Amino acid sequence: MRIIWYGHSCFWIETKGVRLLIDPYPEVDDDRIGEVDYILLTHEHVDHYGKVELLSRLRDATVIGPPTVYMMAISDGVTKAREIREGQTIELENGVKVTAFYMEHPSSQYPLGYLIEGDKRLFHAGDTYSTPNLQKLRGKVDVLLVPISGRSTANEREAAQIVEDIRPRVVIPMHYGVYSDGDPEKLREELQKRRIWALVKPLELYEELTL
Repeated sequence: MRIIWYGHSCFWIETKGVRLLIDPYPEVDDDRIGEVDYILLTHEHVDHYGKVELLSRLRDATVIGPPTVYMMAISDGVTKAREIREGQTIELENGVKVTAFYMEHPSSQYPLGYLIEGDKRLFHAGDTYSTPNLQKLRGKVDVLLVPISGRSTANEREAAQIVEDIRPRVVIPMHYGVYSDGDPEKLREELQKRRIWALVKPLELYEELTL
């Protein structure tokens, strides 16, 4: 699995030859984004939906998102779009699967997180606070992408609770550095207090991690 961080909550992921882009925000440098087969949207807010219309057209990618996102994409003229709901699994090519989980983000009408299963199991938590719903993922996640800014999402302390509930092997902080602040070192400190020994791996902008 290859993972590239494009800032905020935007990641490019390649697994088993399938290329996914998640939450392309308005200011993302789309010239640096390579080929994309699917664009996943966690919810309808502009800092996640931002460049969907442009990138879906330029990359000929299929947009997948909750009902609110699906309706927005259709209204914006996106010709390849699929709706996904809480608990639903969509099978892509080469045995790659995407399963939607409902997240705790009250300002959104239908916020989701996604479990992506390919050669590794990655969970993108979207915008969420700590919620018992995430305990369903314990033991099922290799890589967790978790928000830490505290701006309408979990802060570092709440993110540590999410990590404790899920128990991934690798944690990549997100949702900071573009519109809000966050400190991965504080997340490490919170995990140490809880004696949770997941590897916290902050990525630099455009940095690639291969697992």
